[in-house]
Amino acid sequence: MRRLLLWLTVLALALGGLWLGAEGLLVRELRRSAAETPGVGIGTLHELRRPGRIGVSAVAVELETPSGRLALPQAQAWVSPLHPTELRLDLPPQAMLDAGTGPMALGLTDAEAGLGVRPLAGAEFRSVFARSGPLTLQGAPLAQGFEARARLADDGGYDVALSLHDLAPEALSNPLPLPGTLSLEATGRLWLDRPPSPQTLTPETMPLPTGLRLDGSELRLGKLGARILGEVRADAQGRAQGLLAVYTPDARPMLDAAAAAGLIPQKVVMLAGAMLKNISELPLPEGADFPAPAAGELRLPLVLAGGKVSLGPVTLGPAPLFPRR
Repeated sequence: MRRLLLWLTVLALALGGLWLGAEGLLVRELRRSAAETPGVGIGTLHELRRPGRIGVSAVAVELETPSGRLALPQAQAWVSPLHPTELRLDLPPQAMLDAGTGPMALGLTDAEAGLGVRPLAGAEFRSVFARSGPLTLQGAPLAQGFEARARLADDGGYDVALSLHDLAPEALSNPLPLPGTLSLEATGRLWLDRPPSPQTLTPETMPLPTGLRLDGSELRLGKLGARILGEVRADAQGRAQGLLAVYTPDARPMLDAAAAAGLIPQKVVMLAGAMLKNISELPLPEGADFPAPAAGELRLPLVLAGGKVSLGPVTLGPAPLFPRR
């Protein structure tokens, strides 16, 4: 028994040494990486020293992205010894967000993020997730929660799922006159122009979307609702091209809301509004395969082609632009 206890003690000391050594190495590598990466700043770093986790604790983290600046007073990054290719990030209850209009306090609830990497493929991201409970902006309610997930698919795209609950448009820095809170549940596939990895996180190398397929999405604006299916890709000019089908019992109020938000001209609403039922009954473009609408719904085809987006025969305006360098 004494010999067994001795060997168990030796084993525990060896594992503890490996654990402490791994965290020390991680701190040194993160310091070097932050110093070499534009747009990343870390005030202080030290070992996490928590059983069951190998990680670091960071203070005063700043990230500059094309969308703005994010400052975290603290964060913890760690991996489990049983799953060393899956990184977890525990986020603080408040961050400072600057999207170009000045710093604003972003309140988070039980927020966390994570990513899985492919170590034999240049640490390309295999999976990514982020979630939070209720959010606030400058102390005002912003949303009841969100969750986003992405996982690498066989064709190099990413299967994505997004949930956003009760986003309050009046809390945004540039509020939109929407008829109530916005909620979204969506699943589909996202294609990028290059695989995301630690080597592609600078503004010059950041992967950009080139296509999106919506397998199922439900949008709610206050009491209004719609489902959207279809696929769009970027054309040679970066404009979206493809076909979407919008299913809704609230077609005219949805058009009115889009016009009020400045997304489409009011005169287009007057023209399209009088033709909604006829547009819904038009045959779909050749090759399109969408299910029939449910009782009480209209199925409205949105055609994106030639740099324009059309509701049946009615042109609504220019097609959206995919992000470009």
